Amino acid sequence: GSHVVLAYDILIQDGIGTQISNIQRYISEAIDISNIQFYNAELIVLRAMQERILKYAQKAQEQYIISKNENLRRIQKACENIAYNRPQTFYEAIQLIIFAHENIIAESGSGSMSFGRLDQYLYPFYKKDLYTNQLTKESAQKLLITLWEKIAQCKMGWQNVTIGGGTSSRDMCNDLTIMCMNASLTVRADQPQISLRTHKNMSENVWDKAFELIRTGMGFPALYNDEIAVKAKSNAGISIEDAWNYSIVGCVELSAGGKEYSHTEGARFNWLKILELMLSGGVCLVTGSKYSLKENISLEDISCFDELYSWYKRELIQFTIQICECIDILSKQYSEHWPVPFLSTMMQGCIESGKDATNCGTYYNNLALNCVGIASTADSLEAIETLVFKDKLITLKELATALNNDFKGYEFIRRKMLLCPKYGNNILSVDKKVQDLTDTFVNTLAKTPMKYRNGIFQAGFYTSYFHATMGELTGASPDGRHAGDALSSSLSPMAGMDKDGPTATINSISRINMEKFSNGMALDLKFSPDFFINTKSYQAIRILIKEYFNKGGLEIQFNVLDKKTLLEAQKDPVKYQNLIVRVSGFSAYFIALEQS
Repeated sequence: GSHVVLAYDILIQDGIGTQISNIQRYISEAIDISNIQFYNAELIVLRAMQERILKYAQKAQEQYIISKNENLRRIQKACENIAYNRPQTFYEAIQLIIFAHENIIAESGSGSMSFGRLDQYLYPFYKKDLYTNQLTKESAQKLLITLWEKIAQCKMGWQNVTIGGGTSSRDMCNDLTIMCMNASLTVRADQPQISLRTHKNMSENVWDKAFELIRTGMGFPALYNDEIAVKAKSNAGISIEDAWNYSIVGCVELSAGGKEYSHTEGARFNWLKILELMLSGGVCLVTGSKYSLKENISLEDISCFDELYSWYKRELIQFTIQICECIDILSKQYSEHWPVPFLSTMMQGCIESGKDATNCGTYYNNLALNCVGIASTADSLEAIETLVFKDKLITLKELATALNNDFKGYEFIRRKMLLCPKYGNNILSVDKKVQDLTDTFVNTLAKTPMKYRNGIFQAGFYTSYFHATMGELTGASPDGRHAGDALSSSLSPMAGMDKDGPTATINSISRINMEKFSNGMALDLKFSPDFFINTKSYQAIRILIKEYFNKGGLEIQFNVLDKKTLLEAQKDPVKYQNLIVRVSGFSAYFIALEQS
């Protein structure tokens, strides 16, 4: 569950007192006992929040009496106001947001609770305070830095802040867009993740600040293409107005902030495992367990690659449907056993409907299925087509034996596999396989109905760290990968196989239609720090991103790090405790990642 963008904008517009008044009005009008129970739960958690805030006010007052520190007096007054009323200042708005955020994390037991378009909903408070001389740009920057330091205490929390973006006609970037990136430059922590919505009218100063942050190697901001993201959310049944207000959950998931509860981490699907089971007679090469395929076809009966490829697609469709049915059932269990009353106060529509967010209470109630090993699968199918059916160097049955033995005694054929065309190098034959399989998967989701929710199944093509953990549970594969090695990450090429440079990679991935990837995707490009030193390189990257987005790219992120630094960090992690790297959709402290 969880993994959601909360309606912090509504909270700071209305305040806790208004929410309580609205719920009391709905209680007086409610007839259904389940609605009344829901409203009572909402009142309990909101009043508890008021009590918690007032305890902070009391503590600040006690300490002020001793120290006469005026900042403590400011805390006291802010807490006494926001416990009941809407925030009056930029300072109070931030204070209320962090109180609510801590409550959300405590209730959910999960990470990825994200802040949405913080530079947009805080901007009216910032602008008013500047006008009334209650705030300067410098003091506002200090407050954002303090907020960033607070968020950073929840390490590996995948808390995302979305900045920038526009409407169909104008740029929505403002002072806070730049100041949020400045806060990241100052704090230098893995949290919050920063996602920058980009569009054709975005100003040069925002681009410049984004690249200043990218050059640090922290892995953010991740860059999003408004045009494709809006189309993707609109294709998922989100109204065009809400689609234009999209923000990012956790790693890279697109969400209608404050209105969508979609279990964005509902399930992950290892595409390469299907091919393993097909070639092994349904037996897992790692555990030896037997699994049922849709069809049991003898490898000796397959006479051409098209037969194998068509069989793979039928299995892909069948497993997709089965997983959809599973997460649909699970979503019902969440609503019955793990409701989230406080989170529901922070989602639009729940109070009006009288239902918990887990029980379809908000406006959009989708589910998500995320895919792993896309490039690994396409590369493997390409190798089979080349080596088995074109060059006839090995039979399917011999190939299955080689894989079962992790290439022991078959090193020659493994070397041939590694030389076969790979996705990410602008090679049409393998790129078309990725294009066709992603289309097949997305179209299957679109046709699969839900039984327990009133939404749709959304496609996600990002792996977080699961390309490594699922790789451990996957046997050797026809792309030349050894058993247990990591699979390909997100929609990126297999590590080390994109040998023709970033332009070729962009050409490959741009053949994929991303307009229905409503749960997001990730493309990770790696550059050495030296590349960003001169202006020409910076301009080249700008042109590359622009062309990628013009061709329909949805997201791109950068790792700016050299191999030497990573190896030194492995040997002596104490010296590199602050080293941050990008990992397929999120940034993390390098020494916090599992070392293999």
